[in-house]
Amino acid sequence: MAVALAAGGCSSSDSSTPDAAPTTGGSRAGAAPAVASKVTLGQVAGTIRGSYRKVFVSDHRKHVLSQVGHAVDTWIDGGFVGVDYPTRSFSKAFVAFTDPAAHDAEQQQKLMTNRPLGQRIDGVEVKKRTVTVDVLAPRGRPAGATARVDLVFDTTGDTTKRVSVRGRLFLVPAAPGKWRIFGYDVSKGAK
Repeated sequence: MAVALAAGGCSSSDSSTPDAAPTTGGSRAGAAPAVASKVTLGQVAGTIRGSYRKVFVSDHRKHVLSQVGHAVDTWIDGGFVGVDYPTRSFSKAFVAFTDPAAHDAEQQQKLMTNRPLGQRIDGVEVKKRTVTVDVLAPRGRPAGATARVDLVFDTTGDTTKRVSVRGRLFLVPAAPGKWRIFGYDVSKGAK
């Protein structure tokens, strides 16, 4: 099942070499720290030429990857892997979402969190957790981002399944050093 709340990601004929940024990760009480997301730069779109290109490459790249990665990781940790199981509460999953996007995501917790399995498991083991960030940066200034998420984890406890969460989160800068998720196109499956 896929849900699209916003259309249009960032694409470009100007691609940059992927770089990894510092990543974040949550932990559960009494458990080993969650595996941090591997955050890399994908495509960069915009009128990035000459000195503006150098500004984005040198000044903004690591900050944007770290900030976008943090916003995405709050959703991953709060909705799937940084949760104390068993639980039905995923109250921290949408703190990096705008109010309208958080409202929509709250209505779709079966898709946007691990709620269907939350009371039947005692934990998760992350197998894959990557985030590729495409950036819209007119004149070298980051104005929007699309985070392509690929999360795979196994559940432990009464119910053992391999769960895959894939999709795109659409983000905008909201305050100095912070990005907010305003839309998403996500699918989730379990085996």
